[in-house]
Amino acid sequence: MLRQRRFEAKSRRVAGSNAPLALLLAVGTAVSMGFAAGAGATPASPAPAAAPEPFSPLQIQYRLDLPGRGEIFPALTTGVAGDYWPIALLTIANTSARPLVETVSAEIRDWSRRSAQTITIGPNETRTLSLNPELLSPAFENGEIRPATLDVRATILGTDLGYDETRPVYLHSASDFYWGAKFSNAKFIARWVTPHDPAVLQLVSSARSYVRRGRMAGYHLPGNSAQPLNAQVENESRAIFEAMKKLGISYVDSISTYGHFSSSTERVRLPRETLSMNGANCIDMSVAFASAAENLGMEPVIVLVPGHAFTGVRYARGSSRILYLDLTVLPDGTFERAVSRGQSWMKTTPPTEVTTIDIKAARTAGIYPMPAAILKSSL
Repeated sequence: MLRQRRFEAKSRRVAGSNAPLALLLAVGTAVSMGFAAGAGATPASPAPAAAPEPFSPLQIQYRLDLPGRGEIFPALTTGVAGDYWPIALLTIANTSARPLVETVSAEIRDWSRRSAQTITIGPNETRTLSLNPELLSPAFENGEIRPATLDVRATILGTDLGYDETRPVYLHSASDFYWGAKFSNAKFIARWVTPHDPAVLQLVSSARSYVRRGRMAGYHLPGNSAQPLNAQVENESRAIFEAMKKLGISYVDSISTYGHFSSSTERVRLPRETLSMNGANCIDMSVAFASAAENLGMEPVIVLVPGHAFTGVRYARGSSRILYLDLTVLPDGTFERAVSRGQSWMKTTPPTEVTTIDIKAARTAGIYPMPAAILKSSL
């Protein structure tokens, strides 16, 4: 139900009177009584009373809704996710006969900036506003779901009237990823691909030990070399694989998540966690490899098939040929085995059940790496 607020402009007063204008209008227009000069003069006949000016009180209704049961996933608050929701929706119904101008603000205490927008609502008009205050760095350092408070305020221009409500919300860890119905949010996994993370820089540096002369040139061929680009991409991919293997990374299951959407949510480890803790599941390993490949200027992809994820890298910019790798063969498997398993998944999985996330395309769509603040958090 809309929460109704009936506002009457009682703050305006008639000059020389302490009575509110609205009250005067409600009881009728004051009548001017003229008197003739001199004592005992007979009062003049009163002038006809002017018709009262109609008074139109403000009548406003508000309703605050929290889509997604108030759960906030930081990784999805930028861009347009396929299956996500505004942090809040405020519906304002102006049932008055006159327009009004309102300023609406929203803030998640300690976790966001205060957003503000000013709108004009016409007579008998209803508007619904999406409220999405920008999250601050601490929201991306948060390691666990926790309760928070949403403050929503609305003020009517030219009055001291307004609306003020607080609601409890839940802020998820920045590492919690809501995949959405039928993986409709899958492209946002690109936020976990963090090529500038110091841990990824260290992985690329270590990979140099596994290529000739320590040269990691991405898609750039050396000077006058006739070496095919395909072979160079394979060699550098092998070097990243071997550097990950040297770390002793092995498969561990996904970390549990909480909240109403736990069946569609997964805790995805950032590369810094995978590379420092030496434990990761299929998606964790994939984003770590993709981060190193993107760091080298190559174009990685992440592939989802029912119950599994693996990675790959294009053989050249924009190439349709992709070198696929299933990194769950680590820590004992070989690079050749990783490639074989990746290719096998692509051959045996029906195309309708394969979701490929192109990291370069995600960047073009404005899906950038997780803010650097989370990279410094203590998890």
